[in-house]
Amino acid sequence: MRKFHWVLPLTVAACLMGAPAHADRFDDRFGEVVVVTHVDVDPQNVPVAKPLLVNFVIDSRNDRGVKSFTLITQEGTTNHFQLIEAFRDMRAFDAHVSAAHTVTFRTNLDPLLGAPYDERLYQVD
Repeated sequence: MRKFHWVLPLTVAACLMGAPAHADRFDDRFGEVVVVTHVDVDPQNVPVAKPLLVNFVIDSRNDRGVKSFTLITQEGTTNHFQLIEAFRDMRAFDAHVSAAHTVTFRTNLDPLLGAPYDERLYQVD
C-alpha cells in the first residue's frame, strides 16, 4: 500500500507537464472563462483545509489573466466550499492550472477531500 503514496502527485505533475488539455474545448473568440469548483472536505478536516483554500485564493489573485478569484462557503454546511474564478481567456486559465502554487494546493488538499474535486468551466457568450 505504501508504494502507491506518490501515484496521485506524480500523475498530476505528469498531466500538467504536457500541453494544456483545456484549450481545445473552448473557442477563443469568446474570451473570458469562468470556473466554478465545488470543494467538499471531510468535516474534521475543515480546520486544515480552510487555510489552504484561503491562501490559494490569495496566491491565485496574483496570476496573470485572473479577473476575479473568490472563495464562498455553503450556508449551514461549513465543509462545502466553492471557488468562483474568472480568467481573461483559456490561456490564462491553463497557466493558472499549471502554476506551482496550484499544483501544491491540489496535492495538499487531496487527502482532506470528502468528495472529488469538482471543477466546471464555463464560457461567457
